[in-house]
Amino acid sequence: MLEKQGYDIIEYKNRFVSIPDSYDALIEFASSMNKKIKIRSDFQYEEPDDLPKIQGSRPKEHTDYIKNYIGEREIKDKTYGGVAGRMIGCVLGKPLEIGWDLPKIKEYLEGAEAWPLNNFVPPHSSAQTGTLRRDCIDSMKGFVQHMQEDDDINYMVLGLKVLENFGCKFTTQDMAVNWINNIPYMWTWGPEHTIYWQLTNYYFANSGKPLPSGNDWDSFADFINSGEELIGAMIRGDAFGLVNPGQTGLAAEMAWRDGRLTHKKTGLYAEMWVAATIAAAYYERDPAKAIQAGIDQIPDSSRYAECLRESLQWSSEESDWHKVWEKINEKWGHLGHAGTMNESAAIINALIHSADDKNNVDFEKAICLTVMQGWDTDCAGATAGCIAGVLCGYNNLPEKWLSKLNDTFYCCVATERETGIKKFSERMYQMSRIVRGRA
Repeated sequence: MLEKQGYDIIEYKNRFVSIPDSYDALIEFASSMNKKIKIRSDFQYEEPDDLPKIQGSRPKEHTDYIKNYIGEREIKDKTYGGVAGRMIGCVLGKPLEIGWDLPKIKEYLEGAEAWPLNNFVPPHSSAQTGTLRRDCIDSMKGFVQHMQEDDDINYMVLGLKVLENFGCKFTTQDMAVNWINNIPYMWTWGPEHTIYWQLTNYYFANSGKPLPSGNDWDSFADFINSGEELIGAMIRGDAFGLVNPGQTGLAAEMAWRDGRLTHKKTGLYAEMWVAATIAAAYYERDPAKAIQAGIDQIPDSSRYAECLRESLQWSSEESDWHKVWEKINEKWGHLGHAGTMNESAAIINALIHSADDKNNVDFEKAICLTVMQGWDTDCAGATAGCIAGVLCGYNNLPEKWLSKLNDTFYCCVATERETGIKKFSERMYQMSRIVRGRA
């Protein structure tokens, strides 16, 4: 991963093979590398991690606030649509989340007479060669009665909770405390799992003293964290977009404060892109314009911005979504499950190809096209569902999807006994009023 990020690691590659089989030796090696490693002189990208440099490397022609006017009733409708859309997209993708790529999904759904997908995933197929997630029966066709517990939804709740408990100027350290106090360790994965372990060890070893800050925090979060460019931060950005209608700059900044808890570079930019895209979707009916507004909030010369621009161009120029997926798969498919670039490209592909000639997005098509492309189907389905839900608004979401959830969701966030989707959506909307100074 460090090599892909442009670091000169030849010396460390050679040293690594001779390291003694010792945990302490590995720790010493990782520490020395973090302090001394440099970017190669021939690396063509600019990928800062600190906020001022990120903001300084955005396109010159960017805007932090979209000034189109819509009324409070429509903002509320779109907020409800984003929350419900995220949950519907998540439910849709859950049974296929692990180990299912497009060819395998297509074969399974054709065997169930359900290709192309236009409903929840059938629990059985005559062409079944793999097993659907058995802990996701509640998310399969004929069994859906609510939004079952999921980390994607936990993170949306945590995003709102940090704003409610710490205010609009919450810090990364506030979010860390939010995690320690509110989510079980075993409900985190990848870099989230690694950082949670480090957080709790630091917290208890220092008798609950404040967590590191400044450069000390960057070193703390970066230490032995091989998943810092995976999708984990990207799935945490929705709440920061939903509380910032039109305020793409502030949405991206809030996402940065959360994302740097666990991620860097591509992984960090992805959360900023999602949050800014959702914020833009309140005022930009055209999904391509909302997507571009999100791209404008990340470093223009980064690998991730290049990926998003290329995906948007392919999707806009090619009418066949499957042909676009083939290009995505050829270039980024090797990243596989939870790969940030391929997942983001698939979401863009789905959103663009779900829009009609007047740029009106078909919500059902958006979530189904996203899930059919495979990889991390519940995460990508949830993100696409949130963006599409804001673009469409709650009142335009098909009843066939809404009714199955019975206005009910579950999460494992402490003290969150509220299971009403509409009541949670109202909390999100009221927080958006506070953030916008409308309360």
